[in-house]
Amino acid sequence: MSEQSIERVDEIPIIYHKVKQMGIQERIDQVWPMHGNWQGLSYGQLTVLFMLYVIHSMNHCLSGMEAWVTQHQYLLAQLTGWPLTPKDATDDRLGLLIEAFGTDLDRLIQYQIEHGASLVQAYALPTAVGRFDLTSVNVYHAVNESAPEGVLAFGHSKDRRPDLLQFKQSLGTLDPCGVPLVTMTLKGNSADDPHYFSAWQQMAETVGHRDFIFVGDCKMAALETRAKIAQSGGIYLCPLPMTGRVPDQLNEWINQLPVEPKDLYIKGNKDGEFRKIGQGFEVEQVMTGVDEQGAIEWTERWMVVRSDRHAKKQQTGFLKRLEKAEKAVKASLPKATESRADWEQRLNKIIEEQGVNEFLTAHVQETTRTKKHYLRPGRPTAQTPYRWEAESELGCRIECHVAAIEAHQHQMGWRIYVSNADQSRMTLQNSIEYYRDEYTVERGFHRFKEGALPILPLFVRIDERIKGLVFILFLCLQVLTLIDFVARRELEKTGEKLAGLVPGNPKMTTARPTAERLLEAFKGLHLFIEKRGDMIVGHIVEKLSPLQEKILSLLQIPKEIYDLSFITNRVNDDHAQPEGNLALATAT
Repeated sequence: MSEQSIERVDEIPIIYHKVKQMGIQERIDQVWPMHGNWQGLSYGQLTVLFMLYVIHSMNHCLSGMEAWVTQHQYLLAQLTGWPLTPKDATDDRLGLLIEAFGTDLDRLIQYQIEHGASLVQAYALPTAVGRFDLTSVNVYHAVNESAPEGVLAFGHSKDRRPDLLQFKQSLGTLDPCGVPLVTMTLKGNSADDPHYFSAWQQMAETVGHRDFIFVGDCKMAALETRAKIAQSGGIYLCPLPMTGRVPDQLNEWINQLPVEPKDLYIKGNKDGEFRKIGQGFEVEQVMTGVDEQGAIEWTERWMVVRSDRHAKKQQTGFLKRLEKAEKAVKASLPKATESRADWEQRLNKIIEEQGVNEFLTAHVQETTRTKKHYLRPGRPTAQTPYRWEAESELGCRIECHVAAIEAHQHQMGWRIYVSNADQSRMTLQNSIEYYRDEYTVERGFHRFKEGALPILPLFVRIDERIKGLVFILFLCLQVLTLIDFVARRELEKTGEKLAGLVPGNPKMTTARPTAERLLEAFKGLHLFIEKRGDMIVGHIVEKLSPLQEKILSLLQIPKEIYDLSFITNRVNDDHAQPEGNLALATAT
């Protein structure tokens, strides 16, 4: 009598193949050798297993991995060749693993540099443009009074949840697909500015040179950061924040153009099509600063750009705020005990809350009139005695400062970008294209917050475990972005587009498929397992479709990874090792 069971295969062989190609297991075991008391799978093996679980199930809950390994035990044993048991993947062991990663930050940086350098070389990643940004991650943890210096703290929330504790996470990526090379887990109330230069240093060491354009947001525009990068031989591009003297300088240039602006274009949706997105000009500035050696000086290009789309968006928002403030003022009535001055102050407070107090002013007027008051009840006659009483009535008038409104609208859409790159390296047109691609690093944050690698909900509380867990999610993000990169590069070589990835729209084609769509195409593949006496026999139930074979070809993965037929001795089901077809092991 035989026992039969089925395990889901899906995209797990592809994920394992990519992780194995990246050499994650070997490098982790090299950087974090096993502790003397550690038994079973090594740190590197357990990390690989955890990555398969996270990417396949889109879940990082430590307690769920033991059940996942149980559900895929024969598949995982066939893929890896390791003596796996569910007890190798308990939440206790995973907790110790991620705590080991998060305890020694120097090793984390060492791993990122060595591993990132190998990826750049192995995949021939372009290194012309690098990006860096930070985001906040809010958690529902309670305040830990015993660890006030931990990474969780109240701070400026980019998710608009100042009531929640948070930590900050950074990403340094390479264009065009946002392959991450740098990450740091930082205290939730720390400033962003000081981390840009250290991130640039780490990225330069990883890619092996300093001749790349380092793109960041306005928090990278601190003069000290720009000076350090310039003096170290780096190239930067970032917008200036609208603080200090920058708004006045921008207004001066807008009102009296130093040079004639040029029209700016980007590629349209159709081949060979370009569409105008705005205009701009540039002014050369000599910058000065101070470092450890003393005064320093370098030349900087200030690129003043107006985006038509951004200007329209700003104008729409501005007009809505004006309208909202006017409606709120008109709907407000004076309270019975409120004086003229108090009501006027309250109305102007409403205008200030909408951020338009420079353009609107509320004035309260008091109107006095006399009214005849009869001294006897009932219908009055000509002989009914009366007296005249004075009554006061408050009313408001809204003054619009037309000149200020027009001047403000004239300035909309303009922004200053600064760079120390010369004209031969980056034109004004190039600078706009580079900065418009800032979404590539934001996509990594999206995958962490709402996408395939969600950090939340976060169940670990110890700082070291938080850092270690995010580090493994960072490795998973590398896997997904490399799948993006390889597939798109192969499609670009042939000029092809891939169809069949969108459910409900099989004819829709794309030249920029995402890793999530590509892996989703392999859902529904199963491994059939039959136990016959002392033997265990297994094979894949379904045959690969043409789309699945095409995807494997794009990813440069042999389709033999899905040849999972095997025959094994049933010595111990928990440690059953394949003796038959090892096509997968040899293919990888």
